[in-house]
Amino acid sequence: MTYEDGERLQREFREAFDRGDAVELSFDKTRIFAIAFFDAAISSLLENYSRDEVEQRLKIVDLPPAAKELLDQSLDIADRYHSRSKFPGNSQ
Repeated sequence: MTYEDGERLQREFREAFDRGDAVELSFDKTRIFAIAFFDAAISSLLENYSRDEVEQRLKIVDLPPAAKELLDQSLDIADRYHSRSKFPGNSQ
C-alpha cells in the first residue's frame, strides 16, 4: 500500500462518485497500513467532496481498529485543512 497505489484508487473513487456510484473498499488480508496510502486514496477526496459524502459513498470493510485510527487521523487532518481553505481570508 503505497502513496501511488492510493492515488490510483482515488482517481477510480472520483470517477465512481462523479457517476453517483458508491464504492466498497475491502482490506481483507491486508497486514500493513500506511497513513500515506489513506491520505492519497481517501482523505484527498475531501478536496472535492464533503466528509459526509465520502463516508456515505465509500464503504470500508475489513479494516482493523488500529488501521481505522490511522484513517480517522488522516481524515480529521484533511477535513480541517479543506474546511479552512473553503473560506476566504483564511491562511493555510
